Amino acid sequence: MPKPQRTATEFLAEQLVRYRWYLLLLGIAIGCGSFMVGNRVSFDTSIESMFAAQNPALVDYLQLKRTFGGSEIALAVYEDPQLFASDGSGLKTLERHVQQVSQVPGIAGVLSLSEINLALKKVFALGNLLAGDSHADPVLQSDNKLAKKFVDIFEGYTHGRDRKTVAIVCLLEPAEQGTTPRDETIAKLRRVTDRWPNGKITGEPVMVADGFRFVQRDGRRLNQVSLLLMSVVIIGCFRSIRWMLIPIAVIQLALWMTLALLVLFDWKLTMVSSMLSAIVAVISVATVVHFTVRFREMRSHHSHSRIRSVEIALASLLVPITWTCITTAAGFLALTIADVEPVRDFGWMMAIGSMMVLVSMIFLVPGLTLLGDFDSDPQRTWGDGRLTQALQYSSLVVTRYPRRIGICLLIVFSLVAWGTRYIHVETDFTKNFRRDSEIARAYAFVEQRLGGAGVLDVVIPSPETLDAKYISRVDQLQDELRQISLNPETGEPALTHVVSFADADRAIRSNAVLKLIPMDFRFEAMSQVMPGFASQMKTHHPDQHGQHYFRIMLRTSQQKSAAEQQRLIAKVRDTVEEHFPQQPPAASLTTGLFVLLSNLVSSILDDQVRTFVVATIFIAVAILVAFGSPRLVLIALLPNILPILSLLGLLGWLGIPINMGVAMIAAVSIGLSIDGTIHYLNSYRHNRRFGHRVVSSIARVQQRIGRAVTYSTIALVAGFGSLCISEFIPTVYFGALVGLSMLGGLLGNLVILPVLLTLFDTDRPGHKKIRKPSRSQTPIAPAEPAVPLPPPHHTTGVDPSQAAHRKV
Repeated sequence: MPKPQRTATEFLAEQLVRYRWYLLLLGIAIGCGSFMVGNRVSFDTSIESMFAAQNPALVDYLQLKRTFGGSEIALAVYEDPQLFASDGSGLKTLERHVQQVSQVPGIAGVLSLSEINLALKKVFALGNLLAGDSHADPVLQSDNKLAKKFVDIFEGYTHGRDRKTVAIVCLLEPAEQGTTPRDETIAKLRRVTDRWPNGKITGEPVMVADGFRFVQRDGRRLNQVSLLLMSVVIIGCFRSIRWMLIPIAVIQLALWMTLALLVLFDWKLTMVSSMLSAIVAVISVATVVHFTVRFREMRSHHSHSRIRSVEIALASLLVPITWTCITTAAGFLALTIADVEPVRDFGWMMAIGSMMVLVSMIFLVPGLTLLGDFDSDPQRTWGDGRLTQALQYSSLVVTRYPRRIGICLLIVFSLVAWGTRYIHVETDFTKNFRRDSEIARAYAFVEQRLGGAGVLDVVIPSPETLDAKYISRVDQLQDELRQISLNPETGEPALTHVVSFADADRAIRSNAVLKLIPMDFRFEAMSQVMPGFASQMKTHHPDQHGQHYFRIMLRTSQQKSAAEQQRLIAKVRDTVEEHFPQQPPAASLTTGLFVLLSNLVSSILDDQVRTFVVATIFIAVAILVAFGSPRLVLIALLPNILPILSLLGLLGWLGIPINMGVAMIAAVSIGLSIDGTIHYLNSYRHNRRFGHRVVSSIARVQQRIGRAVTYSTIALVAGFGSLCISEFIPTVYFGALVGLSMLGGLLGNLVILPVLLTLFDTDRPGHKKIRKPSRSQTPIAPAEPAVPLPPPHHTTGVDPSQAAHRKV
């Protein structure tokens, strides 16, 4: 009798087992080198990296930074009831605090009530032009009209209306020019303010820095705590130390190799790609768990040797695992068409990471499985009998009532998915932090005491020399800006503060003597006594010869809804355009971090519908190549698309806004949940090609693949659950929603997929008879054992599906 011809995958599996020690040593060597190289990967913490280069909001913001030299501001705030004490003790305390803040690396300049007081002193000292004691503190003189006007102008910036809240405006060095990293400046400034009474720091740069800090910390947490949680679950599933360590080793090697390639390609991690380790863990755990279940099956049910069990498991899984990694990579490659550069980079990173999982498994799994005799076999899971019964029952139900179940699922999914119409975007960046977090409490303090923490900037063209006519136009513009309201019924102003040099000049002109000084000399005098303030009010553009710009600083409440923020920005732009129409090459701008942050999620979300569609198309093509059946493409996609749409619809029905953690869930989830479907269809097609009918094939696949998918889903949900304790709400959302999407994928693979196969496969009456494939036909996977798996509670070799039907 001739010896059966080996398939290519069987030959490859034998070679991997034969050279397992060389592969293991090579994997260890590559892992050590990748670890050393990958540790040099950097993190881009600039908010500008989150936008497409041509995004109008980003273009305007970069022009503001280029014109005024950075212009990012943080507020150092504390409480002092003695601020306006007549003995000057409050001002002396403020001067000490200003000196401490000025010494923090990365602080380019400060503005506070003490600087205003010192500037007024210099004015009084110029020939004692004004009546009053030139040695006293002007801001404390109740009868000093000029000083009182300046105190009123900067109310809400340098001090609160309650006259005990103190704010030091800190002008930060441009991140690209400063010698001190921005996060280090924020950390040192926070350490300084922590020593003050009720000291806090706020500002959009602080929120951004804290957001990136939390994301980086959560990335490390996911790689540590989540691995611990997944390890506990895997031990519970297989009761084996060895089979707990193997998936961890595969995860780490795949992650280190991916990070090393990022360093070689000079790619940086961003807030978007911070979930890299999480997704590599998803793919790795799912892959190794499938191998573990198949290896255990070969050892327990068929009594093969360890080496033979590894060969059979590899031979039967190499093809589906390869296609799983390819389809996952194809889904992530769809992100490379996004307009936002970090999203494009993330697509390439995850495509590389997906394929590194396959490489890592080839290097490590054969050797680690056969290394030594200790704890060599994964054991049966606690509760495995109940899981077996549940899987048997589910296969029986879905194959007996496929139409009823299909109609019910279609109705439920349609109703839930309809909620996507009510999805709205969260643009209040403060809501990205827990209410009890340090930054959230600081912002609440500023909102209550200083009248709003949102900072906008209006930049308008100006003449090189300021004159009364121009300042009069600015005054009219500012008066209209102060009258903008989002509530026609109450007429409450939407902007809490509007400040520019025009306000300071109006105060100066209230004095009969100073009013006689020409306008340009008044501005030059202010540049001498208050250089930090004057440099941020008017300057020339370094790239536009002879073009000067004038700046108006606006303040509003940060805690507005997305619609309110967009309406306010639009009204400010319209008002500015009315008074200062666009005159190329000079242009009027309404910008600032408030505008940028309000467009942050939208900039990421704009690409998601397109990338989700393209990801689905890429995955469909990969499945078509793998299985060669357009019908199976549709059957494979529906169980993965419906749960994702339903999850997003549920957010809409519940009124949960989309933040950065939600914006990429659709495109990411479709790439993650497809792996179980690939394994299920591969095993199902194999059973069908070797003569099993639909019901019998589903019952067998439900037992084999259902176990692996269930175990891996439980492990992954536990791992991602660790992110729910983060202080950064998008990270919480991402961890929770990925866990839910994994559960949705489990439902899709164990219920929706068998329902579709029962309804649309071809061995029902009236369809052609299935033929066994010939030698010339190459199946997608090598032959699985044709012997039915014995039920756990029976000693006979009865097919589980037949046993279930007999019982009914």
